[in-house]
Amino acid sequence: MTDPEPARFEHALDELEGVLRELEDGSTGLEDALARYERGVVLLRQCYGQLKDAEQRVRLLAGVTADGGPDLRPFEHTSAIETAKAAVRKKPRATPGDDIPF
Repeated sequence: MTDPEPARFEHALDELEGVLRELEDGSTGLEDALARYERGVVLLRQCYGQLKDAEQRVRLLAGVTADGGPDLRPFEHTSAIETAKAAVRKKPRATPGDDIPF
């Protein structure tokens, strides 16, 4: 009973809250409750994974290590235009007469 592709975090969280409400009200039968519980576990793991990914992205952008200290590695940034210029500069120059087919 899993989705083929992960749902958006907000959608998964809303569904998880609905599952919790259904389980807490006690109106479901045992089999349905077990199925809803299994779905809740899947949703919880999905949300947790998405939160961990987001946390890692924030750490990377903020320059913070996993233990919360500052990341002192130099930030290497090369713009796309600089990369393109470097590639053009590295090409060997043709000598006159190399292009002539005859």
